[in-house]
Amino acid sequence: MLAFFILIRNFFHVLRILFKQEEQKALMIMVGALFLIGTVFYHNVEKFSILDAFYFSVMTLATVGYGDLVPQTAFGKLFSIVYVMLGVGVLSAVIVNFNMALKQYHRDKKNKEERK
Repeated sequence: MLAFFILIRNFFHVLRILFKQEEQKALMIMVGALFLIGTVFYHNVEKFSILDAFYFSVMTLATVGYGDLVPQTAFGKLFSIVYVMLGVGVLSAVIVNFNMALKQYHRDKKNKEERK
């Protein structure tokens, strides 16, 4: 249980490093905008409920694709193709930035220990 709390504490330190970066803030706004655009689109065009539309947006951008919901219209399928291509790039950038922040955290931690 102690290890879990240490993990959570370290995770918040990494998030603090992340959100000091302007690039990361812009990426998170882009992720939010992508989820919002996808949710509104699938709700209006594919007639999914708001929850289903948001769920489908997340599953699509995460490239999980359970197959329980699928676009039925040609426009919905074309939108999904573009949506995935944009979303995978943006989410990949978020993951890369998270990895860089994690490395920065460990570098800072190591430097702090060496100074002692």
